[in-house]
Amino acid sequence: MKKIILFAGILLTIALSCHEKTEGYLITKNAAYVPDTMYVYKTPDPVTDALRIQNKAPWVSIAMQGYEGTEEIYFTIESVTSTLGTEAIKTFRDEISIRGGGILEYPLENNAQPGAYTISVRLTNPGYSQVVENAITVIIVE
Repeated sequence: MKKIILFAGILLTIALSCHEKTEGYLITKNAAYVPDTMYVYKTPDPVTDALRIQNKAPWVSIAMQGYEGTEEIYFTIESVTSTLGTEAIKTFRDEISIRGGGILEYPLENNAQPGAYTISVRLTNPGYSQVVENAITVIIVE
């Protein structure tokens, strides 16, 4: 009888340990851009932005902060909202890009309509995907 109980216990242990568990973790409750606003000037200042103009360097945000998770974490733009309408949002969305760390880039020469655009960012790693809603606002200034 002891052998049967021992055998049943071993089978039960094997069965319970064989189910798949998602490895790693992703925590975004404290994820944010600090500051959470980026200004893009359609007409850059010839003095303060001289190097940007010379190199045609894009406008770049800081990296997102406050998230934790198992590497590799990928960032994508989930959505863009604005009061400027769907055409303005589409133009802006087509020109903005995001890279590692959640760094946003917007081209120096762009077709965006002046105004505010709010971006939600998706963070994804093996097994997890979460959206940071309204993470940063990009203000296009004439």
